[in-house]
Amino acid sequence: MSARSFDAVVIGGGVSGLACACTLAKAKKRVLLLEARNALGGLCEHIPLGEGFTAPVGAHVLYALDPQLIQALKLAKHGLKFAQRDMALVGLGDRPVTILRDVPDTVRHIAAHSAADAEAWRRYRNELFALARMLRPFWWEARPSHADAAATEALDRFRRLSAAAWLDSWFESDALKATLAFDAGPAPFEPGSALRLIWRAAQEMSGLQGAVAWPQGGSAALVAALASAAKKFGVEVQTGARAARIVLHEEAASGVELTSGEVIAAPLIFSSLSRRRTLRELAPGGAAGFDALSALPKSAPSGEAKVLLALKALPNADETSRFVVAERLEAYAAAASAARAGRLPDELIFEFVTPAGLAPPGQHVLSALVRPVPAAMDKDMKTKLGAKLVSALEARKSGLSKQIAAIEVLSPDDIAARYGYNEDSDMLADWTTRLMTPIPGLFLCGAEPVASVSGRAGRIAAGLALGAKR
Repeated sequence: MSARSFDAVVIGGGVSGLACACTLAKAKKRVLLLEARNALGGLCEHIPLGEGFTAPVGAHVLYALDPQLIQALKLAKHGLKFAQRDMALVGLGDRPVTILRDVPDTVRHIAAHSAADAEAWRRYRNELFALARMLRPFWWEARPSHADAAATEALDRFRRLSAAAWLDSWFESDALKATLAFDAGPAPFEPGSALRLIWRAAQEMSGLQGAVAWPQGGSAALVAALASAAKKFGVEVQTGARAARIVLHEEAASGVELTSGEVIAAPLIFSSLSRRRTLRELAPGGAAGFDALSALPKSAPSGEAKVLLALKALPNADETSRFVVAERLEAYAAAASAARAGRLPDELIFEFVTPAGLAPPGQHVLSALVRPVPAAMDKDMKTKLGAKLVSALEARKSGLSKQIAAIEVLSPDDIAARYGYNEDSDMLADWTTRLMTPIPGLFLCGAEPVASVSGRAGRIAAGLALGAKR
């Protein structure tokens, strides 16, 4: 029997892989999408959490979904709708602080903590958004121009500046700084982490700069819309099909061998797995070259955990906001030290949401992202993490612990085992450097500047392979 052949094979059925496959198929290429698991979705997958409850394993909000992808694939016609288009950010310290799009309202909330911070907010927000718009070409375009002197100067400044130091230069309130720092990732004291705040502000969710949104039906609804588009464009989807290795011919990609032994021929291969996994585990030994392999990022000792709660009731549930629990900036540094040492931090830092539509009427799902924590956790540590999070929530919502019908705790390594590591790329690299590999015909379609649910890398990787201008 002759091997199946396609114009392109895409490895991974998450948002990045689906975005890439749809873009290629729309350009009239014959595309096969391979997914190792039995369902599409990746980090946007929902899992059952007790009778009548479903919960998002990874992404519980969206903030980086590529607007060009939504428009090009007409995802609204495939059912993508948003229940919340611009979620408020609420910091739950000793006294709550609320960040809204409306500047005067935000100023009033901040004034309860600090008059000086309230006065500084408008200037901070204007500078943040202006920097974000100026630096978009470095993150948006396949081959960005580095001729803009102001943008180059800003990049040079912020590549060395930590988010903590930048926030300290603007504000005095611990509650405000700790809340804003969550969007800088798990290490806001690291040099360059201020760039992550700017990158977040550069996104345009639902047509709003810096917005955070939630699809109707949850993140799984985004996957359903992309899968519908893939079907329309003729993408062949094969689930339960794990790639074992990338096949080369004369040092160029020529196909994919599955763990079943089947070899599928294609001159273009796109991997939504990390660069490290793609070049170390899928590429033939030595094919990528010593320099490329030695430059691969090492696995991190810490990461982000997910805690999911099924709640029989939740007094005063607010489905329009996301909540950050972080008392002060220094707690991030202490948590990072504990996580690197393999311990849970004394003070958990986490974001949680209570998205609508995932539970029976009158009941709720609470999804919490906890970071940083040790990457590897045994059963006992996961139980302790769940208990610490419930205790932190109970201190802010009395009676919550009595409403828990089910709880699920996923360590960073649990999530990686299910979906692969979702690692950051070099934020200062252009798309060509980020998405291409030393192996001709092999592209990375999931390498975003910041690990996120975006689809932009998939769209641009397809464009690079097709020779399209982006």
